[in-house]
Amino acid sequence: MKVPADLECLDGHFPGFPVVPGVAQIGWVLDAARELLGGSAALTGIEALKFKRLLRPADVFHLRVELSPDRTAVAFRLWDDASVFSSGRLRFAPNAEAARRVDPCLVVPIFDHGETIEGVLEGLAPLGLPCLVVNDGSGPETTEVLSRLAARFPWVELAHLAVNRGRGAALRHGYRAAHRRGFSHVVQLDADGQHDPAEVGKLLAAAEHDPGALVLGEPRFDETAPKNRLYGRRLSQLIVWGYTGSFAVRDPLCGFRCFPLAPTVALLDRYRLGDRMDFDPEIVVRLAWEGVPIVNVPVRVRYFPQGRSHFRLIRDNVRIAATYGRLLLARIGRARVLGRGAGRRA
Repeated sequence: MKVPADLECLDGHFPGFPVVPGVAQIGWVLDAARELLGGSAALTGIEALKFKRLLRPADVFHLRVELSPDRTAVAFRLWDDASVFSSGRLRFAPNAEAARRVDPCLVVPIFDHGETIEGVLEGLAPLGLPCLVVNDGSGPETTEVLSRLAARFPWVELAHLAVNRGRGAALRHGYRAAHRRGFSHVVQLDADGQHDPAEVGKLLAAAEHDPGALVLGEPRFDETAPKNRLYGRRLSQLIVWGYTGSFAVRDPLCGFRCFPLAPTVALLDRYRLGDRMDFDPEIVVRLAWEGVPIVNVPVRVRYFPQGRSHFRLIRDNVRIAATYGRLLLARIGRARVLGRGAGRRA
């Protein structure tokens, strides 16, 4: 960009020493920001504003603006090859239409499910959605399959974790990556084929109806479901009902879900959640405690005779039990804080 030599606001600003005033620079940034946001976005504040060099008539400069994932802030920088002229951040009022906008991507964590992931991605292809596959330290065979599939499907992006860190760690990585890319929601499903890709649309329809809600798949099992899994799910359901004081969560363990990213990432910034199977129930409970609405959508869950599961009956049940213990302590702490607050108001 080049400063117009006849810029009207230069006249008389500093007699005999024409410069571009800061208000003009902010005006250029505001115009660029409104192009990104669409329409007449309402400016509510300016933060971290710095003017480091004088901008003169006929100077050539670059302008860069970056929109925040929640579309309420724009960071900017004006600079040339020598250094920065000015920088800062503009704040805008949330746009009601933008706040209800659902801009989703898919997240699929995978650990050594090279034999099933191709079928999952083929089922997702008709949706036309970007998909982040988080390779959680899989072996060379699965990693090679993933590389081949990423070359075949241009809408698939791979993220590789150097070692196996667990389902929860892989999902956290996926949520944060999607949030950084500006997506509003993620639909997650497993790589083993248990979740039907054709039902992703049902979760997205629920999210579009209530964009602020956590949409949980409510499993519909057939005769292939192991009985011990069903009993464990029922016990988890009862525990979560007690911890949340609500019957809203129909299944706290099903991995077929749609997350609103803004409250989810904010929660992850405040709490350290489990890395493995214990992640699934804990994030549901904590989001419910944060006041995030819960919506349940019936989905099919399939078990295959030769299917590979990474759920270890003793090890993972112990982890989940320990997580419920931590949540119980947190629940008691919350009750005490709320009780003291009520006592002071009385």
